[in-house]
Amino acid sequence: MKKTILLSLPLLLVLSSPASLAGGAGMPPMGSMSTAQMSNDSDVLFMEVMTISNLAEIQTSQLALKKSSNADVKAFAQKMISDHTKAQAELNALAKSKGVVLTNKPGAAQRLEYNKLTTLSGAEFDAMYKKVQVSGHQMTLDLINLYQTIGKDADALAYAAKTGPIVAMHLDMAKALP
Repeated sequence: MKKTILLSLPLLLVLSSPASLAGGAGMPPMGSMSTAQMSNDSDVLFMEVMTISNLAEIQTSQLALKKSSNADVKAFAQKMISDHTKAQAELNALAKSKGVVLTNKPGAAQRLEYNKLTTLSGAEFDAMYKKVQVSGHQMTLDLINLYQTIGKDADALAYAAKTGPIVAMHLDMAKALP
């Protein structure tokens, strides 16, 4: 009995929160929670994961500008910052128009990769940065392709259609890094 009550307490706290009492997913999230943390809607989840990807690309590429001494890596990093900043601005506008609150930081896995990158230098840094860029862009391209088969929101689908070829180009560029 005591165990059942303890296990039910977190659920009770979530269900009695002001957001859930006020209508749940339609309301802006409490604190720093994004809408996706309170939703299972594919369109919202797509926007959230794209945000995580964009923010990770920007953050790791800013680090590459500081840490890499390779001109090709630095040029690629600058392009990633420029392209992903633009993509995120478009996504922020789209989300705002839908009443969706997006996260403001990369995901946990991306933050761990960033932390690993901060410990490296020289050729080791460049090799790990390349690995992170290839895997990140492949994951994002896979997400876009999946979303295009299940998405319902016309504006988010248009964003995916516009972004997909750019991500594919970034993936090819990342694979070509030294």
